[in-house]
Amino acid sequence: MWKYIANRLVMVLIVIAGVTLVSFFAMYLAPGDPAELIALERYGQDLDKSQIESVREAEGLDAPVYFQYFIWLDHLLHLDLGRSIITSDDVLEEILLKLPATIELTVAGLLISLLIALPIGVLSAFQKNILLDNCCAFFSLIGISIPNFWLGILLIWLFSLTLHIFPSYGYGSLSHLALPALTLGISMSSITARLTRASLMEVMEKEYILAARARGFDEYTVVLRHALKNALLPVVTFAGMQLGYLLGGAVIVETIFSWPGIGKLLVDSIFARDFSMVQGCVLFIAVLFSLSSLAVDILYAVLDPRIRYDMYE
Repeated sequence: MWKYIANRLVMVLIVIAGVTLVSFFAMYLAPGDPAELIALERYGQDLDKSQIESVREAEGLDAPVYFQYFIWLDHLLHLDLGRSIITSDDVLEEILLKLPATIELTVAGLLISLLIALPIGVLSAFQKNILLDNCCAFFSLIGISIPNFWLGILLIWLFSLTLHIFPSYGYGSLSHLALPALTLGISMSSITARLTRASLMEVMEKEYILAARARGFDEYTVVLRHALKNALLPVVTFAGMQLGYLLGGAVIVETIFSWPGIGKLLVDSIFARDFSMVQGCVLFIAVLFSLSSLAVDILYAVLDPRIRYDMYE
């Protein structure tokens, strides 16, 4: 088990190294001169060539690109993601400042998703191929088909502009959290509900379920104590992957609702062509996503003792 975790950590490090390579050179190939952007922030619009060249030399931008990359890696090893080209703020401090808002939105969206999806999935599995199941299937189809940005706009129109129940943007209270969390929760619950239904239907055909029924357990006990735990394994996988994605920042949702998280920070940095901030955000998202995937693999063994990782040793 521990050897498997160590192997997965090595794979995580390889993935992160690949992300640093791609993100750095993607920013290097992007249009625009970083030295000129920095000079604009420092000296204003009235620039001459000497000021741009002095910034290029001071920031090490005149060095070969591969040398700049290794300098950046050396800074990363010291947890230094650099400073914003636009604001001169420390990139890591800025990301950590936005992280609590993203965690708050992530937890709320995931909870809403599970509260909607698990009951619907269980009911659909017991009422398969009848009206309730068809209604649940229709709900799932609608939820999968509607993009996040369109769903968010619909919720703003209904609950903010029409019913005046929730604010359409902002941060700081549960009312501000409601619409973005609902947007994420409804989107994820559609797939999770169908996944729960399919997994539970498969588990209910297993021999140990038939044996539990033969011993006289009522259907409620059979489902909750014997079937649901094993049926949740694929659901845990999907929820874990979604958790990594959301912790990285639900970019579209945070932008629509002006939610001050990592996703909105990334979008704002891209539009501002703040190369250092974009690189830092992409790297931070990759780390969160990789660690969440590792956590899901470990949780598998907790949920199902039959799963062993001795084959990897």
